[in-house]
Amino acid sequence: MLQSFWMLVAAFFFAVMSAFVKLSSAETGTFEIVFWRSLISFAVIWGFMLAKGCSPRTNYLTGHLKRSILGTVSFTMWFATMGHLPLGTSTTLNYTAPLFIALTVIVIALKNREKAPWLLALAIVTGFIGVCLVLQPSVNGEQFKWALLGLFAASMGPIIFFQIKQLGNLHEPAWRIVFYFSLVGTIWGLGGNLILEGGIGGHSPETWGALLGVGITAVLAQVCLTRAYAYGNMMLTACFQFATIPIAELIGTFCFGESLPATALTGMALILVAGCAASVITKQMEKKRKKKASSGL
Repeated sequence: MLQSFWMLVAAFFFAVMSAFVKLSSAETGTFEIVFWRSLISFAVIWGFMLAKGCSPRTNYLTGHLKRSILGTVSFTMWFATMGHLPLGTSTTLNYTAPLFIALTVIVIALKNREKAPWLLALAIVTGFIGVCLVLQPSVNGEQFKWALLGLFAASMGPIIFFQIKQLGNLHEPAWRIVFYFSLVGTIWGLGGNLILEGGIGGHSPETWGALLGVGITAVLAQVCLTRAYAYGNMMLTACFQFATIPIAELIGTFCFGESLPATALTGMALILVAGCAASVITKQMEKKRKKKASSGL
């Protein structure tokens, strides 16, 4: 269960990354942001591998490609919605992914005639209610297609994260999963930028700094997220993912001078309660599972 707490670290880095994306989006297209995010991540993870003498060679290339392609397409769609939807709406749609994961876990449990983790599902729903209160999203008629795109991107979450879980069960290290994800993202982003956006353009020093920040925080967040989903409890990790929202609110308050209304504070409280509840429930479930296994039932 302790491995799931890596998601709290990932949440911090994802919140910082979102701030950098916000700063850089004024001068850059979606695919260019994807390219720099992935290229910098690739360079960092490649440097780590060289320093540690790690090899990208794997017996599970197909699994890596599935995870990498789906993940890259998903976060590209999310970045695209940020240019057409209010930031709160776009982020909220992105954070419906844990709800899709919870639904998938429950369906699988029922299919296998196992006891479904309804209390954990309730914790995730509670967390999502908190997200709505913090972000107060709204979508008008013209934005509806972009909202659907964001929702579709989030719905890919169960496939992506179950693929990560499978790679973890095969003892694939987090750095190797991130390596292939960054490689595919670099190729995808550059191709899309050259074909659809006319190539890399000139930017101000501030924008270059923001793009560098996007890449560095992205790789740190991705390593932590991958470790959490590969080796931790999936439902608990999904609930901890909501921690990005209060962290982002604090960054907005202290770095961008944004105020916190009462509804936002209420939402933050719900998110934190959901995370704590998920932790307690998971611990109880693991104790019961170990007790049942030791009794031979």
